[in-house]
Amino acid sequence: MSAPVLRRSHAAVALALSVALGLALSGCELRLATPAATEPTRSAAELLRSRAVDDARTLEQTAHAARGTAAGTAAAVAPVLDDVVAFSTRHAAELGGVYSSGLHPSGSTTATPTATAPPSTPADVLAVLVSSAADALGTAESVPDGGMARLLAAIGTSRAQLASRLATALGLPAPAVTPKAGAAAPTAAPTQSTSSPTPSPSAATSRSASGLGPADLDALTVVHDQAGYGLEVVAAKLEGAARARALAAARAHRAAAEAWAVRAGTAATARDPRRAAYTLPTGLRDAATATTLARTLEEAVARADAAMVAAAPAGQRAGLIGDLRTAADAVVAWGGAPDPLPGLVLPTTSAAPSAAPSATPTR
Repeated sequence: MSAPVLRRSHAAVALALSVALGLALSGCELRLATPAATEPTRSAAELLRSRAVDDARTLEQTAHAARGTAAGTAAAVAPVLDDVVAFSTRHAAELGGVYSSGLHPSGSTTATPTATAPPSTPADVLAVLVSSAADALGTAESVPDGGMARLLAAIGTSRAQLASRLATALGLPAPAVTPKAGAAAPTAAPTQSTSSPTPSPSAATSRSASGLGPADLDALTVVHDQAGYGLEVVAAKLEGAARARALAAARAHRAAAEAWAVRAGTAATARDPRRAAYTLPTGLRDAATATTLARTLEEAVARADAAMVAAAPAGQRAGLIGDLRTAADAVVAWGGAPDPLPGLVLPTTSAAPSAAPSATPTR
């Protein structure tokens, strides 16, 4: 082959290689120019959770801002505002914190940057407490997920208690906290009442009657009956207003136990889980020990109610949520410390056994 022909062949090969390389680089450029991944569409459950977190953060910021005002430093007001800040921070954490899709650099989230909280007063905090408590309680009644319902019920109960405390500190009447409009009517559970209501035999045994199964109904029957028995003994050891309070609570718990037994279809049958007596701690002649027992019994009721809020279906939790609030308020009335999550025992709390006396059933 002549030299000119060889030169033309080499040139053709070089041209082909250049074209191939250009196409390869062009392909790389096309891949590099592909649009970045977009934010995933969030589910209804995630949107609800995020809204609950936002409510907690708003409350925390409002209380923090009010704490810096002259009114917020008042001796009666400051400790309540401090609890609002601390409890709201805990609520946001238990709800899972601010949403992050994972598409952003480490340390960033999709949340809108938080601006400096506007000036607020303790009265503003009270208004937000009442509103957010009503929202949490109403949502707990209707949210499909039982675990989220239990958490929101505890959060709403805590906020309602904070609202009552703050109103008292401000010299105002305790505000009424009613679950958000649109929540189902409280027909799911026989609520506690000092008037000792007569249970209806028509609310019988099936799960459809209350959304709870036989084991759940038995558990509620026993925890209320045990509380009623224990508080009767406590009343005998106390005097004055404390004695009257214990007697009224004992009657209410006995009535609730009867109503749950009727609903389960076990009342006055061999399957009735109630006992004639329950084992109680010693030393009840001491008023402090008796008061501790009363508080412990109400804590047990609150835990049972919270567990049943999780077990009951949406639309049939309002009565249980109301009972949780009643028991949580009773715990505080018997000297219990304010709780950010009444009725809940979470892994973040100490697992050490409690030294407080408790009632245990004996056959």
